[in-house]
Amino acid sequence: MGIIPFLTMLIYSGLRLADHMEQHAKNTGWLNNTIVNEHLTNVLQNNFYTLHTIADAPTIKKYLTTGTPEDENALRQLLRSNDNLFRDNNLTAVTNMEGQQLLRSDDSPLVNVSQRRHFQEAMSGHDYVSDIIVSMSTGQMMIVMEVPVFNDQHQPIGMLQRNLNLDNLQEFITNQSEDDISILVLDQENKVIANSRPESADVEDPDYYKKIVRVMNENNGIARIELLGEKYFVTCSRNQLTNWNVATIQSSSVVYHAANEEVVRVGIIGLLLLLLVSIVAHILATRMTVPIRKICQVITDIVKGNDDEKQLSILSEDELGEMALAINEIRAMRHNMKQENDTDALTGLASRAAVEAICRQRLQEYEESFAPGMMAIFLIDLDNFKKATKEDGHQYGNRILQKFAQGLKEIFRSYDTVGHLDSDEFVVIIDHQKDLTIIKRKANEINQMARSLTIGDTNAGISASIGIAVSPQNGKTYNHLFHAADLALFAAKEKGRNTYHIAGEDEGEFAGLEGNTDSNS
Repeated sequence: MGIIPFLTMLIYSGLRLADHMEQHAKNTGWLNNTIVNEHLTNVLQNNFYTLHTIADAPTIKKYLTTGTPEDENALRQLLRSNDNLFRDNNLTAVTNMEGQQLLRSDDSPLVNVSQRRHFQEAMSGHDYVSDIIVSMSTGQMMIVMEVPVFNDQHQPIGMLQRNLNLDNLQEFITNQSEDDISILVLDQENKVIANSRPESADVEDPDYYKKIVRVMNENNGIARIELLGEKYFVTCSRNQLTNWNVATIQSSSVVYHAANEEVVRVGIIGLLLLLLVSIVAHILATRMTVPIRKICQVITDIVKGNDDEKQLSILSEDELGEMALAINEIRAMRHNMKQENDTDALTGLASRAAVEAICRQRLQEYEESFAPGMMAIFLIDLDNFKKATKEDGHQYGNRILQKFAQGLKEIFRSYDTVGHLDSDEFVVIIDHQKDLTIIKRKANEINQMARSLTIGDTNAGISASIGIAVSPQNGKTYNHLFHAADLALFAAKEKGRNTYHIAGEDEGEFAGLEGNTDSNS
């Protein structure tokens, strides 16, 4: 009679374990897709940011207009410096309005790209990321990123392109892929851009890739389908920046292999030691089910963006321990990527996205606090920055931004938020202010610091215009405060620049809260 409940329990445990393993396979697929998508987006955004920075530089505009040898040498050095910064063996090229390449950082033969779609899109004033194309100069498969170069009337006078070979993406997904998982990246025409299993590229099934993409369109991105006579779990997602498809493929036989091994092991032990079934079941539940649930929950949290830094503490030396170790490494990698996205690479200050997140969080805390005081947002714009950059070059402008950023950090407290928005625009958030005393003093210190800022032994020749918005007087939401600070910045510029303006102060919104700007902080 004891064999019946044992078999019932064995079957139930096997089905339950198989269900957990299937769910784990789906979550693992989503996790791999998310990591590849974030890597791809990060690479493209970094390249676009650099291309836009170069396209806005006076050097390239002057070269496309005059084309003197001095301008050519300066631009060639700028392109090579940019390539050295990325260290990815990719090239940067400058093309004129007729589609003829004028400069290439790799010194390969110059070609005419007027018939290429990426050139036509750029000359229409659009940024563009191509699908796979064949380089006319090297014959290699690649993708092209293109941005237009505008004159002062915002008319395209040429374009700047960066050729990205597929080796780096191939290496990344190969490292990301595990033994039983393959990852594909396909362009909009379903051509394979990268494949973690290059040996499987030549498949006999002509609909192989169509079946994979169909999962994206018909099965909400996850499905179990038959490929080459075998069942697979396929997870598909689309990269929003390029509209490319990312697919993770896992053999269902491999997914269920671990579950089947455990069921067989339990069955043999149960038949030999029927009297110890309850103990064996308890051990299985402790060693298998609970860790798997933890792992699945952590994967679900990662996919949903809940990046808790708490590590999985599964220290066993079996497959679960290896899975826990891999997930901990993935979580650490995602955390590092998030840290990079939250920090401005040039100045080391908080990025625009980080500033917005911090501001919204603090406003929420203010809503829940009984006596929070005031929170102030300083929107800072450097006067005469473009003139200094135009006269002394892009690198000189970067040194100004970096030194000004360091000056801001010295003026404000360590827990105040200091961020870099775009070009010569900065932002600072301070809170728990009882009146305008510290707010005005900090604004004066910023103006003084900007006027006295030197590069080497030479005054940089800049000043700062500052717009200040204060919560709750100027609003209680992020959008309201930044709009008020922007209007205040405009008012400061109207006053003649090199000064600050507090939104609403002239209208008497801070009556009784003016404070004394000569007080000690």
